[in-house]
Order: sequence, then structure tokens, then C-alpha cells
Amino acid sequence: MLAGSAHFDYLAVHPYTFASLAAGVLLGEMLPVKIPRGGNDEEITLSTSFSIALLLAGGLGPALIAQGTASAIQDYHAGKPGWRIRFNVAQYALSMSGAILVMRAVGATAQIGSSHPFTSADLPALLFGAATFFMLNTLIVGVAVAYYQEVAVERYFRSNGQFILVTLGVMLCLAPIVVAATAYSVVLVPLFLVPMVVIHNAVWRGARSEYAARHDSLTGLPNRTAFHEAVEAAIEGDLTASCVLLVDLDRFKEVNDTLGHRFGDLLLGQVAERFLEQLGPSDHIARLGGDEFAIFRHGTDRDSSVLLAHTIAKSLGAPFELEHVVVDTQGSVGVALYPVDGTDVETLLQKADVAMYRAKETHSIVALYEERHDHNNPARLALTAALRNAVDSDAIVVWYQPELDLRTQEVFAVEALVRWQHPEFGLLTPASFLDISERTNVIKPLTQRVLDEALSQVARWRASGIDVAVAVNVSTRVLVDANFTAIVMDSLTRAGVPPDRLKLEITESTLIADPELARRVLCDLDCHGVDIAIDDFGTGYSSLAYLAALPVCEIKIDRSFVSRMASGSSQSIIVASTIDLAHHLGLRAVAEGVEDLAVLPELRSLGCDAVQGYGISRPMPADDATTWLGSRIGPLAPVRALRPVA
Repeated sequence: MLAGSAHFDYLAVHPYTFASLAAGVLLGEMLPVKIPRGGNDEEITLSTSFSIALLLAGGLGPALIAQGTASAIQDYHAGKPGWRIRFNVAQYALSMSGAILVMRAVGATAQIGSSHPFTSADLPALLFGAATFFMLNTLIVGVAVAYYQEVAVERYFRSNGQFILVTLGVMLCLAPIVVAATAYSVVLVPLFLVPMVVIHNAVWRGARSEYAARHDSLTGLPNRTAFHEAVEAAIEGDLTASCVLLVDLDRFKEVNDTLGHRFGDLLLGQVAERFLEQLGPSDHIARLGGDEFAIFRHGTDRDSSVLLAHTIAKSLGAPFELEHVVVDTQGSVGVALYPVDGTDVETLLQKADVAMYRAKETHSIVALYEERHDHNNPARLALTAALRNAVDSDAIVVWYQPELDLRTQEVFAVEALVRWQHPEFGLLTPASFLDISERTNVIKPLTQRVLDEALSQVARWRASGIDVAVAVNVSTRVLVDANFTAIVMDSLTRAGVPPDRLKLEITESTLIADPELARRVLCDLDCHGVDIAIDDFGTGYSSLAYLAALPVCEIKIDRSFVSRMASGSSQSIIVASTIDLAHHLGLRAVAEGVEDLAVLPELRSLGCDAVQGYGISRPMPADDATTWLGSRIGPLAPVRALRPVA
């Protein structure tokens, strides 16, 4: 049946009609219309109308010659590989052969090559044939593209079926009109070519503007807008696990500042190329601005997402050569998972951004999003707002934990520990809200509240014959306030408490945030008689020379060492060395985290001055602390001096 439908003689009998229709096929292939869709540019070739018209008017042979030749020329011109050229020619041959077979099977009486190749009675058969061409063409191409893009075939057709149906359907419906025109006069065929060229040029100009609006001019990658559309289209109605990566280059500013922005631009271009080499055809990448890149991969679980992130980061490992200047750069990658961390692009990018900054803070290459590190999630924002109101109310309370002198067995001080009596969540410990307050200005009024409350309690204890000092923790944001010394002295004056009954505890990380300003403030406080202690000693990175220059009277050995002490263990050696260091610097050594009283003999043998922890007493509300202290300290019992004896 196919052999009888070849009609190669049509080429000799109707050379002008064939040439006109073949020209339409070639022009349609060479002048595709690009339509932006879902973050990508979809191409519509207008050749289908002419190739199907040639199939109806001239038969299978002439149509295959025209369409196959035009397709091969266009693919070659576009630089497509040989297998793509052969595939496209073959899929057209199969689609057209199927159309001819169906038309013949349903009884079409069209006379190929006649002046009237079909009548109105043939229209149903022609529609069946056109539908067959459409289905075969769509199925063959769709399956191939789905496999090439590494997406499910069903997903491809669900996402693109309607678009293909409308565009290709319109092209096929035009075919009978073209045939009718050729039957009337072959000179009418060029009239179809003119609007084709006009449409192509108009769309091409619009596409250039659209492309510029949706792509980064420096790297050629899609921009934020195009990325949003592409990812939204990819995840719409699909809960398949996916990921968004946000990549930020490290030390990029140094390249711009040292070599100039031109070299920075060259670096970004090469970075984009390396990223593209690591991605598949179904992945999406964009430059969001500056030195930030976003990547989306569909159908990847947590482990695969982390592996992809490491692969992207590793691609930056080799040096970049920028016009004979060699530059090294690395990247920090944040990973957000869909749908676990978010179900829309903006949320996923926000979560990936949080993870990326976490990677930078921890000097890691890759970090997954974790809500506990997200200081902008709605729950934390609500907690921040509530904390602001709580600071000015009775919801903020202070508990106290004793410090025991190992030599005299006296409780010489208590540490003030803040608590928040939340109306919904109950009593919250500092771990639940201090980090929030640290990142806002709430930490300052909160510290003021704790300081005032603690000193007022010390005054009440002194009035009842219990003479102990109180330790208050001070954060970086509070310590580097130029007015901090005045704030402390005002609080002491209002409470009527001597300065030597106040001890301020500062962490090592607080000291190194602004060493010079911290030293000036601490020296000023020391001149007024306030004691200074280094808290959580051993977990920071402070210089011993710097530590020796500070007016510190005490170091508190971090609980992570003390709680795991065992005779001869590495923690025991660290504790012993720290105690020895403190004494050589003329400082007291206090062991934190003492939960088991069995370690007291060893700490005493190592020369530790004092201890604090659950083994001595858990933190207590003020009333309970008053009862506890009253049972252990006699009326007007002297308090051991906080300052070490030289």
C-alpha cells in the first residue's frame, strides 16, 4: 500500500507545485518561531502545514523528500549531531507513512496529482490521517525528549501535551487550505510564505527582547524570573522529591577589588560554564545576581541532593585562568528540599539561602536547610515579637545556680540564669530564645532586666544576712556598647549593691568579636571594682597573650570537658592544664557541669578553686534559692573574696 502511495512521478508532472511546497517546507524549518514557555524557549516549525499539504497533493514520496531534506538541512545548520538528524528524518517518515495508511484504510478517494486531489467527502479521512500524523509525531518525539531530559514520559506529556496539541493542530488544519490553493493556482503558494517570514521576524524581534529580559547578559544563563517560571512549571501538581541549591562564591569581592570588575565578569562566565558541565538536560540553573547561582533538579532525594551540591562545589576546585591571571575561588552551597522545606520557588530559595549562610558560618562547603538555624521563619518571628513584650513584663524571671568553693565548702556566688514564662509554651530556658534576642536589639533590654533583677535579689539577700555575689552573662552586642559601663554602675547604685558583689561572665567568642573595644570596656569595669570571668573556657579561640592582658579574675572551664572527666582521660588532662594555666595567670578556676559529686576529689586534687553544676544544685527560682542558701550560710556569713590572692 505504501509503495502505491509513493507517487514519485509527481515530481516530473508537477515540478512547480512541488518546488513551491518544498520551498515552504524548507522555509518553515529554517525560520522556526520561538515562544517563551515555562522558563524555556519552545520552537514551532511552520513546515508541517506544507509537508502535509504535499502529502495530500503529491503523495508519500514527494512529501518525504521535501520534509526529510528540509529537516536534515536545518539540523545540520543548527550543528546537531548525526544521530539527531537521522532520528528527525525517520520520525517524519514514520508519521507520514502512518497518515497515508490510515487515510487509505478509511476509504479516502483523493486523487494524488489531480487538479482536485480531494473532495469534501474526503475530509473525514483527511482528518483521520492528520490525527494519525499528529499522534505518531507527538508520541515518537515526546518519548525521545522525555528520555533525553531524564523525566517520566507521563510527566512530559502532562506538562506539554496541551501546548503540542494546539500548535501542531493549527499547522495541520492549514494543510488542506494550502492544497486547495495549489489546486487553484500554484502562484498562490508564495502568498503563504510571505506571512511566514513576517511572523518569524516579528516573533524573533520580540523573542530577542524577551530573551534579554529573562537571561543574564554576562553568563547567558536564565535570570531569577526565568528560574521561577521554570521551577514552578516543573513542580506544579507534582510532589516528587526535588531540590534547590543556592551557590555563593567565596572571596569574589576580593577578585573585583584587586583585579577589577572585568576579571570578576570573566570569572563568573567560567563559573557558569563549569556548573553547566555538571548538570543534565532536565536541570535548571540561573544566575540570580552578583555571585549567586541557583540550581534546581527534579526527582532527587536528600542524599542525591547533597551529592549534587558537593559535585557543584567540587567543580570550582581547579584554578581559573583569567587572561593569564590565575584565580582560586570556592563556593558555599545551601540545599533546600522540595516539598519538605517548601512547595514554591520563593520559599525554597529563601530556605536555601539560610542553608548557604549556615555553610559560610560553619566554614562548611555544603549545608542542608534546618529550621533551627532559620532566624526568619514565621514561628521565630512571632517568638521575637512576643519576647519584646515579655521583657517589660513579669514573664521574664531569673533563676539562680550556686557556685561552691572547694576549699571552704562555702557558696560564695550564684549565677543568674534567665527564664521566660511563656503563656503558651510554658517555662522556656535560654536555649529557646537567647539566640533570637542576640540577633535583635532585644538582647540589650533583656540583659538590663536580668542585671536589675539579679542585683535587686542580692540586695534582698544581704538585707536578710545572706552575703553572696551574683554572676550575670553578657553577650557581644551588650559588651561593645559604649554606654555599658554606665549602665552597670547605674544598676549597682539603684540596687545599693557594692561592685565587688557583681561578676560579669564573658565568653571567648565575645572577646574576639571586637578585641580592642572589649578590652577598654572590661578595664573600665575593673576600675570600678566589678569582677570579670571568662565563661565556657576552652571552646573559643582567644589568644593566651590577649587573655593575660585582660582584667579577668576567673575562668570557668566548659562543661564539655568537666562532665566527661575520668582519671587519665584526655578531658582530665585538659582540665588539669586549664587549672594550671589559670593559676599561673593569677586567676581562679571554676569547673562547670559538675553533675557527679564523685569527680570532686579529683578536681580538688588538681587544684580547682570552685565548682558549679547539677551535682551541687540545679538552677532555682529566687524563693527556692533563698531557702537553699539560708540553710547553708549563717547570718552575716562572710563571702570569700572573689579576687585571687596574689
